Amino acid sequence: MFRALSSRRLAVTAAGIALISMTAACGATANSAVCTEGAWSKPFADFTTAVTASAGDLTKYNDATAKLAADLKALAGTADGEVATALNDLSTTFEGFKIDPNDPAAAATAVGSMTTKAQEASTKLAEACA
Repeated sequence: MFRALSSRRLAVTAAGIALISMTAACGATANSAVCTEGAWSKPFADFTTAVTASAGDLTKYNDATAKLAADLKALAGTADGEVATALNDLSTTFEGFKIDPNDPAAAATAVGSMTTKAQEASTKLAEACA
């Protein structure tokens, strides 16, 4: 039961975070190609693909979140000011998110908390790009 629940829930969570984050670049700022060219979308698209393919394998899910964190940190290095800060916040959110494969019951709580933090950071990115 956990396997089916977790793979669906994790995939839906990933898709939701990606959708929220992908809408962040609707505006444009003169100083950040991250916002105007949509460079932020590739890390989230790759993350969504990796999580969906993980099929409930929590180790693969953790690998996907670690890669997303690294990709966002690298992207933040190419951005300026508030955009860089928002991308670093998103990176930190994903960097700190790990699901213990030995304690799958904690996954639901962990996913909920991470989703909230990611939505807050995505809102900051949207505001910085507006």
